[in-house]
Amino acid sequence: MRAATTPTGRQAASRYLDPFAWLVRSVLWALGAGLLVLLLASDRTARLDHALYDLHMRHWSYTPGEDVVIVAIDMRSLAALGRWPWPRAVHARLIDRLTADGVRGIGMDVTVSEPDVAHPENDAALAAAAARNGRVAFPVFAEARELGGMPEEIEPIPAVAKVAAALGQVDVPIGDDRVARAAYLKAGLGSPYWPALGLALLQLDQPAAASPLPGLCDDDSSPRSPYLWERDNLVLLHYAGPDGSFGRVSYADVLDGQVPPSLLKGKLVLVGATADGMRDIIDTPVGTMPGVEYQANLLETLRRGMAILPLNLAGRCLLGMAMLALPLVLYGLPGLRRAWRAAAVAALACLLLSALLLRHAGLWWPPAACVALILAGAVLWELANRLDVLLRRRSRRRLLAASLGA
Repeated sequence: MRAATTPTGRQAASRYLDPFAWLVRSVLWALGAGLLVLLLASDRTARLDHALYDLHMRHWSYTPGEDVVIVAIDMRSLAALGRWPWPRAVHARLIDRLTADGVRGIGMDVTVSEPDVAHPENDAALAAAAARNGRVAFPVFAEARELGGMPEEIEPIPAVAKVAAALGQVDVPIGDDRVARAAYLKAGLGSPYWPALGLALLQLDQPAAASPLPGLCDDDSSPRSPYLWERDNLVLLHYAGPDGSFGRVSYADVLDGQVPPSLLKGKLVLVGATADGMRDIIDTPVGTMPGVEYQANLLETLRRGMAILPLNLAGRCLLGMAMLALPLVLYGLPGLRRAWRAAAVAALACLLLSALLLRHAGLWWPPAACVALILAGAVLWELANRLDVLLRRRSRRRLLAASLGA
């Protein structure tokens, strides 16, 4: 039995180690690597990668801690306090109530950019309440004040901005498919200097938190336009789950003292709209949610150190090139002497590597381009083999016919 199998094994090893075969594989790898760079640079496979990432997120939820609570401007609050917008004295009363309840910090995801000309005492009351608390963050965003005009940074009114413990931008990066998977931890006109609102609130509570900042950074040092909204420190969020995953209490209930202080004491509080018709709806991999819940996910992601770093283009290309070599190395080994088998193993290895990097290293490597090239290469390889067999058969038939004719 041993004598019968040894020659076959030696022949297979000889074919596997054939220098010409490896030269052909090297040429194929170089072609594949070039195509990979083109695919990744053009984001041609982004939809497939997004689908894979979203699938991970939908099955990778977690239970957030009790440290983050949302005070929701919900339908119950609108029914109790009247139509929006409410007088800023109402927000002042809420902040004073939260201060009395002993919260650790407040993130107001509520715009207060225009002065109340008719009732300036309301603006003064809000500023005074924020000053008494000393740990209130207010939002900043970029917007053109006139149609077609240049964008401007919209900050809170001066009286509030002066006493705010922090200002945080509420920019939400939206993908081509209108889904928000990421966050920029820094952004601003001309230079990214405003922290995200969730980050600003976290740093009020823990000044050294998220230091140094995680995220994919822009290394371009060229001069920037002071009229462009610049972003930096890109991270992918680890969403806790669908809308409603975080502890939530009604604004009106807090204001009326119906929420036990024990539920708020020592908590980081985000105040924002959740009522239908007035909330900013954000599509995420785990479903739609209001902006205040998005900020809660950002805050919890950073608080737990779970921010996911997307690999830059160079990293994606280098890892993809290494994985493109895998089927060429596997092809010809025992059990993998068909191109489609080696390609199937390599494609599964790409998907597994991407999942392992995401879940255990906090890195996102989009594998779709690499998998597509591996499978396409296997199809072409099989077609080439079949064509070679067909040509060889025809050649033998012609030689046989010629010999019989002679």
